[in-house]
Amino acid sequence: TEAPPTEEHKSEHPPSERPSTQAVLGDLKVSSVTPDSVGLQWSVSEGSFDSFMLQYQDAQGQPQALPIDGGSLLVTVPGLSPSRQYRFHLYGLHGRKRIDHVSIDVITATDKPEEPPSSSEEPKTDALPTEDNQPEYPQTEVPPARAVLGELRVSSVTPSSVQLQWSVPEGSFDSFMLQYRDAQGQPQALPINGRSRSVTVPELSPSHRYRFHLYGLQGRKRIDHMSTHVTTGEGE
Repeated sequence: TEAPPTEEHKSEHPPSERPSTQAVLGDLKVSSVTPDSVGLQWSVSEGSFDSFMLQYQDAQGQPQALPIDGGSLLVTVPGLSPSRQYRFHLYGLHGRKRIDHVSIDVITATDKPEEPPSSSEEPKTDALPTEDNQPEYPQTEVPPARAVLGELRVSSVTPSSVQLQWSVPEGSFDSFMLQYRDAQGQPQALPINGRSRSVTVPELSPSHRYRFHLYGLQGRKRIDHMSTHVTTGEGE
């Protein structure tokens, strides 16, 4: 014969009070798009997260997951295919528990947009390989695109610059590309000669944490990728 619960019985948890784990993700936005990568950024409109997880499916339909540091509010997703729509899901985590979730659809850029669609009189030197025109590459030969980046290390740090170095334990690259965001959040890219094994990044801000992404390229295709976090020295 007990009375059913009433509003008075629930008053110890008023609706206006949020649990201590409450944190809210802001909008997920696109900051950059290339044929093989997408830059995403977001905000945390309330509370904070221990970490983030970005999930998507690659061009072969395989699920991919990128863990992201809780202090980051941006990520570059490499190794994508041109002219393809991807759906990215960003999860905000406390420990291993997903607290909030936002999604966005992005279409990667078209590869080589400068080529006209119909130029029949020009010699088709860039024609896609077929069974007839690639007999010089037997099936047993390793594809020439195979190359591997070694560890990306910090060799020196000042309040306004960082020097990075790396190795290439297998194969070779035509060039490298170092990408990062400056203190204002603007994307920066440094092209590097394929014979180089180090680079100095100038004009940084003191006591600022940067994330550097080094890509090894053959032609315009990204073959391998390494990342590292660096905090610059204190200013005077």
